[in-house]
Amino acid sequence: MADPELERVNGIALTAVQALLGLISSDVVAVEVAVEEERVLLSFWVRRRTAEIDEDIADAIGDLEAFLSPDAPLIESRVTVGTPEAAVREPHERMIYWAKFQTCTAPR
Repeated sequence: MADPELERVNGIALTAVQALLGLISSDVVAVEVAVEEERVLLSFWVRRRTAEIDEDIADAIGDLEAFLSPDAPLIESRVTVGTPEAAVREPHERMIYWAKFQTCTAPR
């Protein structure tokens, strides 16, 4: 029998991915969703914080609230300039996006 809490966490993580579609700019390094009983925390790691990123986060939160209504939990965000540490995640945390870093070479 499936664990209802695991299904809830995975369902909200998948819904967060859907809410972020089209909103991840090249300045976003990684996104994690942490699902708690009454709250969902979207954590963003960015190369630099811009007004565009803040607007995209607000749009993602609005979309996630709409997708999870009528029983939407409190949805909050956290933005960190830098990269996440590759550490073990808690059972309620899901890394849902991690950019591939590509080295760019100047044209010859």
